Amino acid sequence: MNSKPHRTNSDFQLKYFLVGSCHTADAAWTLLYGQKIDIEGKIRFAKVAELRRDAKRLAALEILSSENTTDSARMNAEADIHEVESEKIVSDLNLKAAIDELECINTLMAELDPHRKYAHLSLFEANEACQREEWLEELKTRAENFLVSQGAIPCDQLSTMRTHPDFETMLVPFIQETVLKIQTNEKGIGLLKQNKMLLIGE
Repeated sequence: MNSKPHRTNSDFQLKYFLVGSCHTADAAWTLLYGQKIDIEGKIRFAKVAELRRDAKRLAALEILSSENTTDSARMNAEADIHEVESEKIVSDLNLKAAIDELECINTLMAELDPHRKYAHLSLFEANEACQREEWLEELKTRAENFLVSQGAIPCDQLSTMRTHPDFETMLVPFIQETVLKIQTNEKGIGLLKQNKMLLIGE
């Protein structure tokens, strides 16, 4: 089930599927930042759209109050009022949902901030600084998932792993260790653990 009426992501999705897909607090914070500016843009657009609807409704009322209004102009004005009122029901819900979503994003970002390694850097510098570690952990997770579920790492994924600067020193030992654990543990799925980022705020 994927229920998120009037929203881009539910609170659950933001916390467990977005933040939970990350391996470092800096990457999770930056991912949420991208969601934040997107939602803030939607809120600004919604407020502009609301002004335009109010102006449209006012113009329609002015036409209806005029003594020189033709029947067709009157009908169009009445239609505009009904249209504005119909749009308002959904737009108000969209705006409320966006404000709620932004509040959740801001809360999660605040929870992540004390755990960030590069919080002292600018947004762009911090994003670049966390890439090596974030990708290392991502590739470790992919390797583990493939080995546990399929018993082998696909060629394209292995090619990606081999481009990481820590492939030989950290990825290969991790893969070897994982293979050994699976060989000595009949229930290989027991090796899988919940992403540590999900523990934030628990």
